[in-house]
Amino acid sequence: RKFNKEKKVLIKLQLDNCLDLGWKAEDIILATNFPYEYRGVKSYPVGDENYCGFDDRRYAYKVSTHILTIGYLFDRNFFKKDILYWYHDIDAYQDQPVTEKELGLENVDLGLTDYGWSPKWNLGSFFFKESAKDVLLLLRDTIIDKKLPDERSMRWLVNTGQVKKERYKKLNITYNFGMRHIEYNWKIADKPLKVVHFHPCYKDDDIQDTTLNMFMYGKNPIGKPLMSERLIKLFHAHGYKAPVGTTCSYSEFMDHISYD
Repeated sequence: RKFNKEKKVLIKLQLDNCLDLGWKAEDIILATNFPYEYRGVKSYPVGDENYCGFDDRRYAYKVSTHILTIGYLFDRNFFKKDILYWYHDIDAYQDQPVTEKELGLENVDLGLTDYGWSPKWNLGSFFFKESAKDVLLLLRDTIIDKKLPDERSMRWLVNTGQVKKERYKKLNITYNFGMRHIEYNWKIADKPLKVVHFHPCYKDDDIQDTTLNMFMYGKNPIGKPLMSERLIKLFHAHGYKAPVGTTCSYSEFMDHISYD
């Protein structure tokens, strides 16, 4: 029922970025279970029951909350026909303009990406139409019934033929460029990158540096920043500047951030 310390910053960064890229405030859908408003964008109220809190030792199912929320909106006939919608995570940042024509989704209901380096679906950024209602409600119900996170549920539905291939289009990784296997994904991505997807200051054994260093300062296998100067300046304006070193803790990094 509130944004945590970090997301108080990220949500403003996201909305500033959308508005900077020309989105209209009335076309931005921010669904929360508490009132929120920033720069003319008012959140749409949803119920607490959409929080996907069940988990086990292997998976954190809370990442599937967005699918439950989209299902909640479908149940209330929120989405309109003949409009293309785009869901993306709070840590997936649009870096370049995206047009409906370039996506080529005229004859399908969903536009999805995998991880590039892996065929697993990545539902942190995807496009959908009102006609995808049955698919997304089925995905929602599968998450709840089987207690599988969103990506594993989608894979199961596709592999079992419950979601037919003619319903979706696999999009280029440029619309969901993540933090792992950057060199491989860079080779297959359309440039310039349209969406960069990384959690600021994340670091683990599978990546060579903090994600902010990798995306903002080019400390990655291809040796160049993965963000435009425009987006870098916006990150700087919100206090996101890479701390020195590669082993800073989350709390140490957040001490660099102004989040009033």
